[in-house]
Amino acid sequence: MSSSIQVDNAAELGVDAEAIQAFFAEHWKRRIALEVPSFYRWQFTQAPANAGLDRCCVVLDDREILGVMGLNERPFQLGGSARSGAELTTWIVKEGAQGRGVGKQILSYLQGQYDVLLGMGITAAALPLYRSRGFAYLRQIPRFVRVFDAGAIGPYARIDRLAEILIARHRDPSFPAYRAESRPVPDLAPNAERMQAGFNLFVRDVEHLRWRYQEHPVFSYRAFQIEGEGSGVGIVLRVDDVEGMRVVHILDCFGDEGDMPAALGFIEEFCRDEGAHVVDFYCTTPRISRHFCYRGWFSVENDEFFRFAHLFHPPELREPPTTSLAYWSRDEMPALMDVGQMYVTKQDLDLDRPTATTYEARAGQGEAV
Repeated sequence: MSSSIQVDNAAELGVDAEAIQAFFAEHWKRRIALEVPSFYRWQFTQAPANAGLDRCCVVLDDREILGVMGLNERPFQLGGSARSGAELTTWIVKEGAQGRGVGKQILSYLQGQYDVLLGMGITAAALPLYRSRGFAYLRQIPRFVRVFDAGAIGPYARIDRLAEILIARHRDPSFPAYRAESRPVPDLAPNAERMQAGFNLFVRDVEHLRWRYQEHPVFSYRAFQIEGEGSGVGIVLRVDDVEGMRVVHILDCFGDEGDMPAALGFIEEFCRDEGAHVVDFYCTTPRISRHFCYRGWFSVENDEFFRFAHLFHPPELREPPTTSLAYWSRDEMPALMDVGQMYVTKQDLDLDRPTATTYEARAGQGEAV
């Protein structure tokens, strides 16, 4: 690396958002929402822990951008204590700079700044660098799918005979009684706070939940408090209509583990009332996902007789039909590597990002998006 190389966050380097957006537009293989100014602002400067500053890691060579790592600062609870964390979202090194150590410089800088780092969607080219820097790797973030109408999702699914049998077997499961109440998303924060002592997870406090869900520039989310016999579970979901399919995405399901069966009962009833054809949920910890599996949800990680689209605008059936995760901690790797304690969902790591086309179609109404 030459002596003119600088590595720091965009705010400290004085790199403006427009320059990074142009870099994304030039070097990403297809258009992404981060090219859109209003989405970029929401993602990287309006996030609560970023405090109005662009914390994306940038590598400059004489003011020329060589690489960028999209980044949101976000506190992480690890082993019951708060750590400085960051969500890594989009990593690009320009083609002409590859092989010059740019990626290594980025990861080295980030490991010097934060206690915990998580990123998803790890490419084959990036994986050796992550692993060489001490990151652990999960090839598939566990994803769970419940089918209500196999015919409607058929064009974007592979449903073998065994899957058909299991869909029929779990068509009308029984659930415990529950109470459900629609709530503003920030009101669910106490459910997340109760989980912090027993799970390793990004903090879901009032400010983060408000920003992530209520202030999202494109998607509309709905939140519910579900109570059975325990202290309750918070659920955040989104209904998506695409190519003749109605898909419900569960973004978050957190709270009292004893009320998870009640939460599943609510989810199923909600989906039937909404005319959903299918519902999905990403969740790393089996302490939560075991309740979904017991109620007949398919695991796309383990149930090879069922496959369903991973991307939706447009729908794409990829293999595997989920994404990957890389994770690192400065001094608590054994604790972080206990994936059974790690709660990561579609809410985290920009896993619910719209495409640029979707963003512009839904948000671009008179505003220069």
